Amino acid sequence: MAEKEDNAFQEDDHRAAYVFNPLSDGTAAAPSAGAAPRPAKRRRLPSKKAALSGGSEDQPSGFVSAGFLPLFNGLESPGAVNLRRELFEAAWPVLEGRVQNVLREANRSTLDEVSTFLRAAEGEKDKIPAGFIITGPNIASQDLLFEQLAETLCKGSQTRFVRLRSAEAPNLKATLRKIIRDATVRVTGDNEEGDDVEVSVGQDGRRYLDYDLEALHVSLKLQQSRRVIIAFQDSEAFDNGLLTDLIALFHSWHDRIQFSVLFGIATSVELFRARLLKSIARHLFGAQFDVVQTGAVLDSVFKSAVAGSHALLRLGPSLLRSLVERQQDQVAGIQVFISSLKYAYMCHLYANPLSILLADDARINRELLQAEHIEAARSLESFKTHVEASVEARQLNHARSLLDEDDYLVEQILEQARKRGDYLLQLLRSLHLIAASGLISTPFTDLYITALSEGIDLTSEKASVLDPLQRLGPDEVISLIHRLLSAIENGSPELDLQGWESDGDELVASLSEIRDEVEALVEHAKDNRKVLKSKYSAQSRVLRTTVVAQKVQLSHDTATLTDEDKAFTEAIDRLAGLFSQNVNCEPVASLFLHEAWVYDSKSPYRDVFVPRPGITLSRALSRPNDYLGCTCCSKANGTVTATMPTTAVLYHLYLEAGALINVADLWSAYYALVGDESDIGMDERTALVHFYRALGELRAMGFVKQSKKKADHIAKLKWI
Repeated sequence: MAEKEDNAFQEDDHRAAYVFNPLSDGTAAAPSAGAAPRPAKRRRLPSKKAALSGGSEDQPSGFVSAGFLPLFNGLESPGAVNLRRELFEAAWPVLEGRVQNVLREANRSTLDEVSTFLRAAEGEKDKIPAGFIITGPNIASQDLLFEQLAETLCKGSQTRFVRLRSAEAPNLKATLRKIIRDATVRVTGDNEEGDDVEVSVGQDGRRYLDYDLEALHVSLKLQQSRRVIIAFQDSEAFDNGLLTDLIALFHSWHDRIQFSVLFGIATSVELFRARLLKSIARHLFGAQFDVVQTGAVLDSVFKSAVAGSHALLRLGPSLLRSLVERQQDQVAGIQVFISSLKYAYMCHLYANPLSILLADDARINRELLQAEHIEAARSLESFKTHVEASVEARQLNHARSLLDEDDYLVEQILEQARKRGDYLLQLLRSLHLIAASGLISTPFTDLYITALSEGIDLTSEKASVLDPLQRLGPDEVISLIHRLLSAIENGSPELDLQGWESDGDELVASLSEIRDEVEALVEHAKDNRKVLKSKYSAQSRVLRTTVVAQKVQLSHDTATLTDEDKAFTEAIDRLAGLFSQNVNCEPVASLFLHEAWVYDSKSPYRDVFVPRPGITLSRALSRPNDYLGCTCCSKANGTVTATMPTTAVLYHLYLEAGALINVADLWSAYYALVGDESDIGMDERTALVHFYRALGELRAMGFVKQSKKKADHIAKLKWI
């Protein structure tokens, strides 16, 4: 086994054809007739332990662990490397645990409804209880839901829960084999060769075939249980005939085994029911359950893992916008979003030496910051912007100290940890107040991304919060103030934001004063039997009609306001000013040294989660010189030449062909380009070997396949 692992991969291992000409290679002399060939020298590979740890066997233990390598071309100190590793190991598990709690709580209502339905249907004798769970288009992301169903329905009972996927159920026999194997406690025998295996479950030693439901019946009888729940996780991917046979079989055994079925449905119950025969559908006694859709779950995960105060690393607006758009456009599952978050943490903490600044003040000291860290900080774009702004503000001593004095720069770096906390606290409080006000219907995800990229300034022309606030009626203003006071007092559990009533005592006092004043105005207006309004409300604007020269002119005019109306208008103006004064923040890109705690790079994320191998292969085959850097193809400039690799030549001919390609015609066109009369002068036998090898490579890359219509043709699979 060790010899197999040491064997290095050889290029010729998977070649479809060879040109055997040992005399053409003059680099080595041919061995004598009696001499045995010398074995190839095997390359020494690192051990598994060293490969897993990310380091070599010669490095001391504890210097590099979990793949964290010293940066700065190996000049990073062991303390900084270990600090980056400790930050990742401390931050991500906590965040992942919070995300899993959010996902589990999102499915809590569905679990309770399904459990209640199945318990109520235990006495059903004539029909099979069936739960139709509407999971939506993201059925691939519902693994956690069915795992929770298994835990909930089997807790404290002898119920057997079996999960089935369409890939695991190719036919009836294989499906029954999996059901019996997962539902029985003791199964003997293996089915490595695909034969019919006997299962011994009876006390008398009787043996049953592993797809015989009698074996399941006897096993459940020994366990004093009769209940089996079959969950078809992606039921719409199952074959119609297979589902029909299974339901009919379950119904025939229903007097001995109490089968219940759960169907995960991406579309609707009506479409799924239309696939079943009416005689089979009559065997089912079902109910529909709606799962919390991915949009709401994504919003909760976003608040907890991305925007929450416990998130160590902040993702930049550009990367966040790409993640959210990918979730919406590609209907990706929540697990893909979580994997993207983890990859962002890994990219920042594995590869950015300045990520040690994410640690608190107690763990960062002058000795930990090397000269390389200081030089890297001076190369950041935010550092350059900050120095230029200091020069424009005539703070020349501060700018010169940042450029020349290392100790002064270190003090500024350590001070950014406190400023970062203040900025994030102000950002979350402002977003929470906007969301609690209910004045705009923008999702929290979009609010957060916009706040990071553009900041929050309610006095700007782009702001759309103050206009609806000014048009509110007196009752709505009172309700708005109550929501704001509640948000300040209670904070936001989803954002891990504590209430700040003690810090915002002036804001609370001002809001309470405006609320009391508006309530007094409302009572006074009721006593006078008048409607309280402001100059911004629709009731204060009247339509005036004027006839001038036999023409009717319409104009808007402001109705006369009473003293109570004017006082109410002043209260709204004070509320709008108070709201805009306390709800604000700067764009994250304007902060000094924000690159140390904000990750906003889209390139590695796109390469991993949105790969484009088709475009890459097409570019490599159409312009091989861009990748090979050879002089023979440099003058091709996107056209076909005889000096190109054979696969690239066939690819150009492939683009000019239709849906079906005659192999003989393709060979004729290729040989006319590289044959004896060309500049290369390749003989027919050698050209034929290259031709078939290139054709095999095109087939391996998925460009062509053997045509079923014509034996001497190949079918074109891709159109670029």
